[in-house]
Amino acid sequence: MFSNPRARAVTGFTLVELLVVIAIIGVMVGLLLPAVQAAREAARRMSCQNQLKQIGLALHNHHDVFGRFPPGAEHLVFPRPASGTTTVLGTSWIVHTLPFFEQQSLYERYDFSVAHNHANNAVVGNTVVPTIYCPSGPAPSRYTDPNTGGVNGNPSTHYLGVMGPAGTTDNWPVVFAGQTYTFRVGDAATNGAWSFHGILSHFRHTAGSISTNRVVSFRDVIDGTSNTLMIGERSVFLPGNSNDYRSWIRGNNGGTSACKTVMNPINSTNYNGSTNFNHISFGSQHPGGCQFVLGDASVQFVSETIDMALYQMLSSMGEGAVASLSN
Repeated sequence: MFSNPRARAVTGFTLVELLVVIAIIGVMVGLLLPAVQAAREAARRMSCQNQLKQIGLALHNHHDVFGRFPPGAEHLVFPRPASGTTTVLGTSWIVHTLPFFEQQSLYERYDFSVAHNHANNAVVGNTVVPTIYCPSGPAPSRYTDPNTGGVNGNPSTHYLGVMGPAGTTDNWPVVFAGQTYTFRVGDAATNGAWSFHGILSHFRHTAGSISTNRVVSFRDVIDGTSNTLMIGERSVFLPGNSNDYRSWIRGNNGGTSACKTVMNPINSTNYNGSTNFNHISFGSQHPGGCQFVLGDASVQFVSETIDMALYQMLSSMGEGAVASLSN
């Protein structure tokens, strides 16, 4: 006996049921996506922390070999191996530290007998060193050095030396815990001023400067290495055609590339195009603040809401102030 085909039950989704299923999937994706993004950012932040830790250890290894930290941002320095009265525009702490994070061959290609922006150093400057970029930040090719010469188009770095607290005039006052501290700055009329109170700051060989032949060793960090900021992040995406970034091999040429002062709150200030290049704020794509390497090579996340006076005192190594991230 044959069954009637017309009597078979019809199976499948109705249009209404299908739309309901799609809506439920959309809601679930909407709920899960922020969690996935948060997990990815947590992984990137951890990777950034590990890189900063390695840089901190590299700076310690440099100190072990030479008995001092490298200069943060060189200005007018005597070329090597030549000497005398002729000077060149020097380089950054990153170049001096290359051998200590497995970049010995790149270090050997840098020509210390000429300026950082000489054609001889273009190949080094154009090299992307993965260690000096935050995974959450822009790609190294996103913001490059706009200056002409050997640095044009060079990638920058997301990890900057902390020059120390500064302002737009010399003897800049900071009131902390009821006491006023004053900080010396240089070239206040040019790019906002540089500071020489941090572990990695301005250096020159020529006489007449507050940072002439300035070197820093552990014994100089009298505020305590665990209480002194040494390296901080600057890894933000910027609006428009911003030119906040410069070559990672550049030292100080009015404005410093691989170092910044602590004058402005975290994540607050971009380059205004003329007078505040050295005061561009530290900052990152990590929500709520950025990471810093302290003088003891530990890495701490610092909130963008940190008290400004405390923040500035933490960037200074030798004022004798009782300042720490636990304040």
